[in-house]
Amino acid sequence: MKQEIESLLGRMAQGGDWHAFRKEIADLHERATTEEEHVALLEAHRVLVAVGKECLDEASYTKLLQVANAEYRLFLNKEATEDGLVNPVLLDRITRREVAAGRLAPNDNLRTLAAAGASVLGDSTKITAHRCKPGDWFFYGMGLAAFLALALENAHVSPLWLIALGLIVGWFLNERERKHIDSSIDAKRK
Repeated sequence: MKQEIESLLGRMAQGGDWHAFRKEIADLHERATTEEEHVALLEAHRVLVAVGKECLDEASYTKLLQVANAEYRLFLNKEATEDGLVNPVLLDRITRREVAAGRLAPNDNLRTLAAAGASVLGDSTKITAHRCKPGDWFFYGMGLAAFLALALENAHVSPLWLIALGLIVGWFLNERERKHIDSSIDAKRK
């Protein structure tokens, strides 16, 4: 992939078909897997749009600029996609990187929404990381407590103490599951 990007950049430096370069950038971005590849392609896209100003008349460039800005945002969202969902935390990190690189304005709407989404929604990878939802273990703990309460009713022991036991066991199992999910996410991203 790195060689294909270098080849594209070399051909762009020599000049050529603007639309073919744009399509090739989009195709390569679709296959990009590393941050380095994404950054190189975003920079190539920025350069291509800047060259468009010299190649096109003002009215055509104004229309092109709207399309190019939408395509740039699409590239950022695709890069932030994990398991079919745009990860707000990852999008926040990507937009911060883009602001630092000068390709995105600090007060851009996408940047503002990414920061808000990360703080409110959190990491979407935790939703898709593991089959078991956090509430499942709580349900199992309470189900076990209910079963024990029915069984102990015949032994003339008050079942009320099992509610607290069920809550504690459910909390313990949820915490164990949450730590497992967090460690699997960390391992996946390294």
